[in-house]
Amino acid sequence: MTHISTPLHQTVCHSERSEESKLSGNRNLRFFASLRMTFLLLLLSSSAIAQTENPYITSAKKFFNFMQDGKYHDAYIMFDSSIMKMVSEEKNATGWKAMAKKVGGFRQIEKARTEEIQSYTAVYLTLRFDSAHFDLKAVFNKQGKIAGYSFQAPEEYKIPPYADTTNIVERKTEVKTGNYSMPAILTLPKKGSNYPIVILVHGSGPGDKDETVENNKPFKDLALGLAKLGIATLRYDKRTYVYGAKSVSDPAKITQKEETIDDAVSALRMAQKFGEINQKKIFLLGHSQGASCAPRIAKETPFIAGMILMAGPARAFEDVLAEQMAYLIPAQHPKKEADSLLGAMNHEISLIRRGDFSDSTIRFGVPPAYWLDLKTYNQVAVAKSLPEPMLILQGEKDYQVTMKDFNLWKKGLSEKKNVTYISYPGLFHLFFPGEGKFTDYNKAGHVQEKVITDIAEWIKK
Repeated sequence: MTHISTPLHQTVCHSERSEESKLSGNRNLRFFASLRMTFLLLLLSSSAIAQTENPYITSAKKFFNFMQDGKYHDAYIMFDSSIMKMVSEEKNATGWKAMAKKVGGFRQIEKARTEEIQSYTAVYLTLRFDSAHFDLKAVFNKQGKIAGYSFQAPEEYKIPPYADTTNIVERKTEVKTGNYSMPAILTLPKKGSNYPIVILVHGSGPGDKDETVENNKPFKDLALGLAKLGIATLRYDKRTYVYGAKSVSDPAKITQKEETIDDAVSALRMAQKFGEINQKKIFLLGHSQGASCAPRIAKETPFIAGMILMAGPARAFEDVLAEQMAYLIPAQHPKKEADSLLGAMNHEISLIRRGDFSDSTIRFGVPPAYWLDLKTYNQVAVAKSLPEPMLILQGEKDYQVTMKDFNLWKKGLSEKKNVTYISYPGLFHLFFPGEGKFTDYNKAGHVQEKVITDIAEWIKK
């Protein structure tokens, strides 16, 4: 990845009170992004996120567009008075023009995120130019005025400290289901043979093979960590990530089968053809919605050696969604707005619970066919009927799939003797350290090493 040259790291205008303090402002964008990670299924596009963009991100993009288009006065009046006293409109324009000469033509805004800095909100726009790639950091005060901006290298994924990339082999391949082909990576230890293998199945929404969220890649962490312990993995881009609305011939008829299950079955069967793999040690690992689907997947692949469920919901989809919204909406919206949103969304959920799809309405980005399919499925009951051993893992700081679900798995599978349960204090939905808040996703981290060693020990026993 190309980094910007040293001069572009300097601050153009800057009046933050403290660089150490961290940022908020993640209202609507964070709300939808965090729900997408677990249950809010933006199955075919990210349009719902775009429609509810964080207002600070909208303002940062507006500022960038003004500067990029040479509308320097329009950009300048977005500054707060303290910046105007420090930097003239002419000086601001001159600095931007000097930067623009170095980076070449503008290509795209690759992503946007926010961060809390005491009473300020910082927005990071990751910009791609012909000859540079960097973040524009714009800091907003409570009045929505810009209190400073600067350029810096973008945050990137870092290899977890427990990984040893010198002793692994990563091979590009594809998972194929009918006419669909999903890019995949087979990760193997460099030494040895006859490895166990784990097939990684995503949570909801159109996720890539690493299950990337912000700068975090939990599936890549798992692959690298398990390889060090002598276990292979196969991870792949989700069909909806690769094909979007073309993932099915008729988007109105999509269900979990087309979104998740069919391709997971294909990946598991594909693992049977790898010469380096112990055919008696093929395991399925599902995270979040992938964990919920795991019993359905296992039912179609009786050759697997076991299932690993990470943050798997044990309740009806709409019940967990309602619980998430009851936490997230009041935390991210003024009371009047939150009450209105909750009222509207709870009404939608009540219709889903009743199975009322007479108007064919798309509810929460999901067509009626998807909801009706879910109503025929009880993940705990199906898991109870299967002979395969199970490992059920849960972060105790997970507000999306909670300890309530973990305990429901325990209760529902109490008669099944080959199930292991482990919960982790201080870990949230990604199995990273967290506080149980929606802002946990803002922080770069890794799947905790203890989680990976627990998985490896369970596989090898």
